[in-house]
Amino acid sequence: MVNQQFVETDHAQIYSAHRPDVPPEIAQKSVNFLREKFDGDLDIAVDVGCGSGQSSVILTPFFRLVYGLDASEAQIQEAVKNRAYSNIHYRLQEAESLPFETCSVQLVTACASLHWFNLEVFFSEVRRILVPGGVLVAYTYHSLRPFFDCPLKKKMADSLYDQIYEELYPYWPKEVHSSLEKYKNVQFPFEESRRIPDVCQFFNGRFSDLIGFVESLSAFQIMKKSDISKADNFISRFGLRLKELLEVPDEQDSKMIKLYRDFYCIMCRKE
Repeated sequence: MVNQQFVETDHAQIYSAHRPDVPPEIAQKSVNFLREKFDGDLDIAVDVGCGSGQSSVILTPFFRLVYGLDASEAQIQEAVKNRAYSNIHYRLQEAESLPFETCSVQLVTACASLHWFNLEVFFSEVRRILVPGGVLVAYTYHSLRPFFDCPLKKKMADSLYDQIYEELYPYWPKEVHSSLEKYKNVQFPFEESRRIPDVCQFFNGRFSDLIGFVESLSAFQIMKKSDISKADNFISRFGLRLKELLEVPDEQDSKMIKLYRDFYCIMCRKE
């Protein structure tokens, strides 16, 4: 892995608590794409850069075994603690050295993690372990936001998020820019690649989830390490403006809020 992030225990805990599981729709679309040209058993899926398991658990209904790999021991510990399934095996492992036999894996996924890898080495490893007809699905997302039916409030929320992401911009590691660009400049060395329509996930959450998501961003963590008072001021200002928009009382976090996030997905097939 080129640039390790999410290695501190407190960061991994925030990540686990405030980044919800990936929508099962992405797993279903991945399997549908795989099934277009592969009719064998769905034996093994490998989720590379699995974080605390949010993108691994969605694969469990489809595959006999799911392996969640991450270079952060703290993330793996969170995955084992909070997202343990009988057919998931979590392992501390770099993306550039995948511990599987040649032509043994049907699906490899990378959720919000591809940009951290040495892509030349990673893609070579993926091609090695995939069976003929096997599939790589790389996908990412950028934000978790409140959903508003009111166009004016939506515009105000979008303006707020534009502002905070602009403030965070100097702190993003250079690798993250590829994700922010939705991997549009990544060359996928596979015989077939397909960018599917964006997947929007809606769910109910709380004000603390919106704050926690921003705190889980690598850019915020870097800001915090650089200048903790600046980071505290940043998150305080964001929270105050968000509370005004959401009309959340200061003294409680029980109000359920409709939240959403968009996923950008690329599916690739090895012939």
